[in-house]
Amino acid sequence: MGEEVLLFGVWRSPYSRRLWPALRAGFWGEKNERKKALEEASELLKFLEKELEEKSLFGGETVGMVDIVANIIGFWLGVMEEYSGVELLTRDKFPKLSNWTHEFLSNKVIKENLPSRDKFIAYLRNRFEGANASN
Repeated sequence: MGEEVLLFGVWRSPYSRRLWPALRAGFWGEKNERKKALEEASELLKFLEKELEEKSLFGGETVGMVDIVANIIGFWLGVMEEYSGVELLTRDKFPKLSNWTHEFLSNKVIKENLPSRDKFIAYLRNRFEGANASN
């Protein structure tokens, strides 16, 4: 468990402090910075791909703390991709993370506690439409 906590450090590990800004810049940053930010995010996702090894979830067979903290990838990233039209987490590039996302989002408790995907996309449109139009 100690190593898992270091991975995401309950939101503020060096890893998570790099991933979220890279994702934000990749999806909503200045146009000239997006490609570089998405490349950095992709490198960070490669690290997680390796961490999964042969497990279906970071917690092994059951959802654990790292799985919950990693919902930025399991839920948020998919919504950001759908909203923006940018594909980052593809099955070809990240087969283990893609499988993890499916397992995580299929979990009954997780499913019951996530916000509506459609409502979240509507929120993003409302929140970032002006930012995208100006970049």
